[in-house]
Amino acid sequence: MRFLAIDTAGPSVQAVLSTGAYFHDGNGKNASAALMPAIDGLLHKADMRLRDLDFLACVVGPGSFTGIRIGVSAARAVCYACGLPALPLHYLQTLAYNERADGSARILCVTDGSNGTAYSAEYDGNRREVSPCRCVDKDQAVAAAKAFDGAVCVDEKAAVWLPQAIVPAADGKTLLRAAAALYENTVSWQELVPVYVRVSQAEQDLAKKEGRIDLS
Repeated sequence: MRFLAIDTAGPSVQAVLSTGAYFHDGNGKNASAALMPAIDGLLHKADMRLRDLDFLACVVGPGSFTGIRIGVSAARAVCYACGLPALPLHYLQTLAYNERADGSARILCVTDGSNGTAYSAEYDGNRREVSPCRCVDKDQAVAAAKAFDGAVCVDEKAAVWLPQAIVPAADGKTLLRAAAALYENTVSWQELVPVYVRVSQAEQDLAKKEGRIDLS
């Protein structure tokens, strides 16, 4: 299979080809400027075109609201224009595919949810969901991770709170493994939609200003 996987939901911008060619920008806020040139560069070096791909994988969330929209919009446009199937990837599930978690019967994945919160989800040894992703208080997530009996997988931002947890290597292999393992879950470009888990801070602020209930 020939595919491209992109991630703009986390703290970094990532793009990786099935050949192993990898792009990484440590500043996730650069997604709007970095993503498409990165894709073009990877394909050019591999002497490939978008139409040569069998599918395009895109991390749909949760994570940065702006980053998610950028990645999903780009993936939808490419899949529509090139007639490619799209593979939606849940951000926390991709973290579970870290090879250092291989052999673990239980895998807990944690990432930053901003504003004192964290996203957390548990998977079994086959990376199947055991408990769905939740947005919880950061301190609660950290305490649960420290007490967890199994592998704890995080990204580089959550690793600041959990320095003993498993962090992806800087080679895109975790994202690549997730896309390769889940390729049978491809959908049409219309079905590639963002996964936010919680409403944005701006929506919560507006709800409070208008006297509506808290949407968090």
